[in-house]
Amino acid sequence: MIIKFEAVPVERDQYGYWTHPEYEKFCDGRESISSEEFNSWMVRNGLEWRTEYRDEDDIDPSVDGYDISAWQPSGIKGDGWFVGSIHDTEDGAVCIWLRKEAGK
Repeated sequence: MIIKFEAVPVERDQYGYWTHPEYEKFCDGRESISSEEFNSWMVRNGLEWRTEYRDEDDIDPSVDGYDISAWQPSGIKGDGWFVGSIHDTEDGAVCIWLRKEAGK
């Protein structure tokens, strides 16, 4: 199913997490999605993506724990990028940036 993706207001929860409603539907509560499935979904929806990780040197895990609310992703250079998700991973906090591919 092809989805009309648009930027929507980012309203992070008390711990700093947020996921775009259409991205959340795709993830459907799963903890992991294969690269093949994710890439196929991105192509079907005419999207490209980039990741921005929080600098783990800027936090104290014993104080912050899984609370990433103080982190403000700086953004990706270029036009049209919007937040797909802000969440924590085994590799640290990440912001998934999305945008429509040129000509799509």
